[in-house]
Amino acid sequence: MDDDKMNYQETIDEALRLIYTQHHRLMTRMFPDAVQALSIEQLRTGPLGRDLSRLAALARGEIREAKSLVVEAIDSVQQILFWPPGAEDYTVPRSFWETDLGRMLSMAKFRAYEPADLVSIGNAAQQLGVTRPTIYRWMDDRTLGYVRDEMSGRTFVVLQDVENLRQEVAETMTEG
Repeated sequence: MDDDKMNYQETIDEALRLIYTQHHRLMTRMFPDAVQALSIEQLRTGPLGRDLSRLAALARGEIREAKSLVVEAIDSVQQILFWPPGAEDYTVPRSFWETDLGRMLSMAKFRAYEPADLVSIGNAAQQLGVTRPTIYRWMDDRTLGYVRDEMSGRTFVVLQDVENLRQEVAETMTEG
């Protein structure tokens, strides 16, 4: 990966501009006098800019944070990008993970986990007694958490989610 991609500043700035443009458009429709122009430097110092910079440092392996904080920050970014007003939930399109921002978030999330915390998609399917397409569907609807190792291109499922789902299925079987 080249230095520009590993720095992620261009990726962060692009995301900040995209989100700010959308926010600006919505706010000018609601109350134009409430909108003030912000520079990219100002956006970088705001909460979202700071979160994205922190996630970039995590993706580069410069810092480590508790897994829960990393997942929370990534979820916050995803909500801003993909949760439409009035909707009960949001969906992250698979194509997002092929963008520079998606790869950055993916790498930050991957580095937050220990290898023992993750299993392959095939292993998850085997443990749950389902097919790989079912695992992909559960990954898409966030039933199962997953991470992608951008270096190898492999996707892993969070073992704790597999174990939790296996327990839910077992409880449902004993109740029925």
